[in-house]
Amino acid sequence: MTTKERTFIFNLCVILFNIIVGLFIEAILLLGLLFFLAENPNLQESVFTQVAIPILLLIGLIAAMSISVHAVSWAIKKFHLEDKLDPKVVSRYQKKL
Repeated sequence: MTTKERTFIFNLCVILFNIIVGLFIEAILLLGLLFFLAENPNLQESVFTQVAIPILLLIGLIAAMSISVHAVSWAIKKFHLEDKLDPKVVSRYQKKL
């Protein structure tokens, strides 16, 4: 298997991982908001929910990206993929100190 093929498969796995992590984090945040609103019924029809949902979605997106970058960087180091993948992909996830 060539480096290009391994990089393609790696990118597909990263995309799938990003989707799963993003959906999981967004679901947790939205369920948390639903439980919060169930405890405070007077906030359900206020501007709070119209502001809280976009902010929660943005926070979830940023958290999912951060978790993804750290997890993929860890996987590259753990499984010694530096020499098996395209150097551009590796440099995207690992920063030289």
